[in-house]
Amino acid sequence: MNLLAENEGKIYGAIAIDAPGDFSSPFSGALFPCMIWDHDGRLTDAQRSEVANLLLDAGCRYAVCGGHNCEAWHDAVDQEFVRRRPDDLDTTWDAAHVMTTWHEDENPDDVAFFFVLNTNFDDHAFEHYLVVHVGDGHTKEQVNAAVRRYAFNEQAI
Repeated sequence: MNLLAENEGKIYGAIAIDAPGDFSSPFSGALFPCMIWDHDGRLTDAQRSEVANLLLDAGCRYAVCGGHNCEAWHDAVDQEFVRRRPDDLDTTWDAAHVMTTWHEDENPDDVAFFFVLNTNFDDHAFEHYLVVHVGDGHTKEQVNAAVRRYAFNEQAI
């Protein structure tokens, strides 16, 4: 994991994957929001679903999706969450609920702002934040820098 920031008891990290098998959670046992930034849009629906399952298994409770195919990433996380819970009661469903958003045509700074400052919900006050870079692209450092700025309460550029 690339440590982006550590501030006020919160840890912000980033990992890069090219395929679902590359994913490994750096936050063993901790619940966290993740920002999935797809740099090149080359993963298939099945691969996105596989990554979504891995994220849910790892403790992801909020998926903020940006970059290429961000709506498809959002849908993959939602669908995998629902698929896992066909018979859950409302109380069980609510306790494990996963929030998702997609940010089509939004720049890294706007998505990072949302990710760092707007992903706590209900009883979730997250202390671990994970950026998942999917593929490779020129915006990787932009995404990381934007998350860093907001993690340290700095102004956007």
